[in-house]
Amino acid sequence: MMNNLFLQERRQLILDDLRRDGRVSVKALSDKLGVSEVTIRQDLRALEDEGILERTYGGAMLRTPSATAAELSFDIRRRKHKGAKDNIGRFAASLVKDGYGIALDSSTTTYAMIPYLKRYDGLTIVTNSLVIAQQFLDSPRIRVLLPGGMLRRDSISLVGNPASLPDINLNLGFFSAQGVTFTAGITEIGPDEAEMKRAMMTRCITKIITVDASKWGKIAPYTYAAVRDIARIITTPGIAPAEIAPFEQAGITVEVISEDE
Repeated sequence: MMNNLFLQERRQLILDDLRRDGRVSVKALSDKLGVSEVTIRQDLRALEDEGILERTYGGAMLRTPSATAAELSFDIRRRKHKGAKDNIGRFAASLVKDGYGIALDSSTTTYAMIPYLKRYDGLTIVTNSLVIAQQFLDSPRIRVLLPGGMLRRDSISLVGNPASLPDINLNLGFFSAQGVTFTAGITEIGPDEAEMKRAMMTRCITKIITVDASKWGKIAPYTYAAVRDIARIITTPGIAPAEIAPFEQAGITVEVISEDE
């Protein structure tokens, strides 16, 4: 049965149908995914708010891709849990030192690190995020390296060619996720982003996961890191101690960052 699908996975399947067929119907999606038509309409409304589709009578059609729509989608996600992401970003950036090489994935959580990274000298940043790279145009003391690849509009990132990542050893890597559990590891929705995160991780000496509390206990379709691959998780309050305990028992540092830190 598909009625227990992770919300983001369900919406990804809707997008897959949209991209394949150009349009979808509420009834067909309800039957296929095993959820009510009310739920499907809520999904379509959320995707419309992100500028991805246009709702029509009884369904939706794919909106013509544009830079404006992609920027809108990224900005909406950036503002979701903004306070928590800012706290994570500030703490995560405090682990960096002058002269370090670091990896930043294309998430809005690592985006929150940007203002706190600009104070460092001689920093090298490897990222597949065009949005993050652009934010350092005013920082000549920081070197930014990008891979080649295909534009993924949803995240305004480059994917599809992990072999093009710079051949460089990095001190720290900062990666977000759609799901964190001890059994499934660190998971993402899209295979292309998961592949790029996995490749960037191989270049990092220390791997750090940056996620707010809402991502714990969830499993997205693609695991890009097993628990043994990571050294630290930076997160926010609201996680059950039973979820954190197995990570700490495995030797992983879990930093729970409150607003006061």
